[in-house]
Formats: sequence, structure tokens, C-alpha cells
Amino acid sequence: MSQEVRGNDAPFILDAVERAIIRVPRSSHHGLTRRPTAVKIAGRTYLDLSLLTDIDMSRLPEVVLAARLYHLAHTHQTLVTTGQCALWAHGYGSDPTLPPITVAASSTIRPIVLPAISIGTHTFAPIKVKARHVCHLPAFSDTRGLLIESLEAAQITVTRTSPNRRAAFTQLCMIGNAFTHFDNFHLKDSRRHEKFWKELLSAELTRLGNRARGRSQAQWIITHADAGCASPGEARVLYELCAADLTGMRTQVEVHTRGSRYFIDCAFPAEKVGIEFDGRAKYGDDARSIHSSLARERERQRHLEAEGWHIIRVGWHDLDHPDELVAQVRAALAARLG
Repeated sequence: MSQEVRGNDAPFILDAVERAIIRVPRSSHHGLTRRPTAVKIAGRTYLDLSLLTDIDMSRLPEVVLAARLYHLAHTHQTLVTTGQCALWAHGYGSDPTLPPITVAASSTIRPIVLPAISIGTHTFAPIKVKARHVCHLPAFSDTRGLLIESLEAAQITVTRTSPNRRAAFTQLCMIGNAFTHFDNFHLKDSRRHEKFWKELLSAELTRLGNRARGRSQAQWIITHADAGCASPGEARVLYELCAADLTGMRTQVEVHTRGSRYFIDCAFPAEKVGIEFDGRAKYGDDARSIHSSLARERERQRHLEAEGWHIIRVGWHDLDHPDELVAQVRAALAARLG
């Protein structure tokens, strides 16, 4: 999984593409292809580029993805967009950032081949879409003319079916952080929103029944995921601690000292052991901002240590060796316990 998972502009792109999609009868094909702004997507589905004035052409891959989804919606009206593709459509971070088309149907549908698309100097390769046959369709809604798996159902689909539990955990934490609008300065409200978010996910998982594939993995991820993780790096740290069966840690632990208010990324409050993730983005982009940020971090560290905290600093390179990180945390906890 990439080191950053963020929201996207998919809802805006889908709105624009929906207005630019043209469905034509066979008799009109010849005349339409002479329009320089009309690009064939597949079959009788065209996209009028002249109507995409508010979209930068650097977003063409997303535009093509959206256009292909609309073509499928017109030609296979019972298909439901699921999983990572549904998360993308809802405007939440997907993995990969531009997901493959994943759909489900309650009846067996042959694989659908979508042709290559050429727009200016850009060419998009043909793809084959295989609809997953399910006895019962997931919860979905008609969103902008597309049948999209609900946000809760899409999160459950991803946590159940992901072959990488670590990546699914990190992604869910990031979705939770965005969904709850988590705010360190309003922790009580943020935690209430987090509780509501998890209740929605648990209800969706319960709806699938005890025999749903991947149910235990999804349940573990829901239980341990934390909307307080403000970055993928912080979520990865939490994952390694949870996977090692460590308990008693909390995210965004508030500490007041020397007139300052600090929030420790992840901490064991009882033992006063904190783990801080040092991501590149937090320090700025130029020498002056980096120097200033490092000075503030050193001051912050001194203030926390003066209050009796033991702080472990973690970077992306440390997460390449999670066993060493866990051992370091265990040693710090043991030292505090005497």
C-alpha cells in the first residue's frame, strides 16, 4: 500500500462524466464519430470532451474509469460496483489510488471486454471486467446513475477480501479518520463519531451472517482500527502493536506540560510510553521549514520527557522491521514496570 491514503475527487468527476456521456442509436454512429470532441468509450457509449471544461486533463485516467462505469451501467443494469472501486466512487481513498473495476451481480454474466480508448496522445488499454456472482447483492444505492455498494458495505468487502490484512487495516483507519472528521481538539466528539462509525460497520458485517468469507479478518480489523490515526504511518505503527497482541495503547493521547498542549500519536498512558511517527510530510518542503519543524520536535520531546514520558520515534524505515519495533516497545514497557 502507498504511504499516503487520502480522499479523492471521484464524486465531482462522476458528476461531470455523467453529464458528458452520450448514448446513441446505431443509426447515429456515423455522424457522431465526426464530432472531434466525442470519444468512443465502448459500444454505443460516447464521451463529449467539450463538456468536461472543469476537469484538468491530468485527471484523464479517472475520467476514463468513470466513463467505463457509466457504459457498464447502461449495458448491464444490474451490476453493482463494489470494494475498492466503490470506495473510490464514494470519494474515499482506495488501494490502489485508481482501482480496477470490480462489480458484482446476482446472476452469472460473461466477462465483459471494454476496448482501448484514445484521447489525444493518451491511450488506455482494453480491460476485461469479470462480475463476481453473489447470491445476495450487497447493500447499494443508485448514486449518480450508478449502482454503488454502500460505503459501509464497501469497507466490509475490502476488509473481508483483502489478501493483505496490514494494508486493509491501514486503509480502514484512514477512512475512519476522514469519515469521523477526527479532531484532536474535540476528542470527545471525535470518539463518539468513531463509535457510530464502528457500529455501522459491525451492523453490515452482522447482516452478512456468520458464514461470510473473511468475516474473522474483518472483525479483527474493525475491532482494532482507530480513527485517531492521522496518517498511514501512524496506522501502520498501531497495526504492528495490535498484531503483536499488545494492549493498553491509545491514539492521540493528550498531555499538558509547560503551558503547551501535545497529542502523542500512540501511547501506553499507564506506563507513560509514547510512540511518535516521523513522516516526511510533517517537516515541510524547504530547508527553513524543516529546520523549524525539527527544532519544535526537539522542544516537544524535552517537554514530554520532563513529564516522565519515554518517547520512541519511528520512521518508515523502522516499519520495514516490525519485530524490532515491537521488541523496542516491549523493552520500554518492561523497564517502566520495573
